[in-house]
Amino acid sequence: MTRARGQLAMASVVSGLASGLICGGLVSCKPSPRTLTVGAAISLKEPMTAIAADYEKAHGKHLELVFGASGELASQMRRGAPFDLLCTAGDEPALASSADVRCTVARNTLVLVRRKGESGAPATWDSLAATAPSFRLAIGLTPQVPAGVYAEQALRSLGAWDAVHDKLVRGTNVRHVLDLVARGEADAGIVYATDVSVRSDVESLGAVPERASPKVAYPLYLARDASSESRALADYLCGPDAARVLSAHGFLPP
Repeated sequence: MTRARGQLAMASVVSGLASGLICGGLVSCKPSPRTLTVGAAISLKEPMTAIAADYEKAHGKHLELVFGASGELASQMRRGAPFDLLCTAGDEPALASSADVRCTVARNTLVLVRRKGESGAPATWDSLAATAPSFRLAIGLTPQVPAGVYAEQALRSLGAWDAVHDKLVRGTNVRHVLDLVARGEADAGIVYATDVSVRSDVESLGAVPERASPKVAYPLYLARDASSESRALADYLCGPDAARVLSAHGFLPP
């Protein structure tokens, strides 16, 4: 009898797994929590990880986070990658036919950075046009990396673009730009203000002058055929709890 009951219990578990259920023993059987996949600009890594942990604890949903360059993530979503939501660091026209912007979750600003401990006079936003021929400036690869797009806009507004465009070193995402500066492969770099706080080996040389500051925004994209679970998560990411976490990590309100 014991062996027969054991075989029955095992059959119940196997049947449950095959049907997407998690079963325990002979009487407890419940649907497994659905995983929601969220793509996000890599500059959001720290706050989005914290927000996901809060959401999982409060709502019992597992969130899988995928970070990278916004343009690359948007291209993947357009080609069918199973993102329930995508939060980018700028507008992504590639998603216009399949997703809508649910809200802007936060804003940011650009800063000029260099490796901490470097000797010599640091570059400034207003001196970039007068840097030596050997000077190297790291910015994000365009158009895949919004930080690179914003950097180009700022440099053009400052009248420095013609002087620096042959001195550029391109990063595959904004965190790669930080790596280039930290390793000494670039004399300075342009990143978001929030990126500086996650590294101890780089330092800010100041925010972009207001007259040249682009409007850095983080739109949240939601597929038009999104499930109710995805829409509930979107509401949370657009709400006050997520906003408090973003603010604590230095992001500006929408």
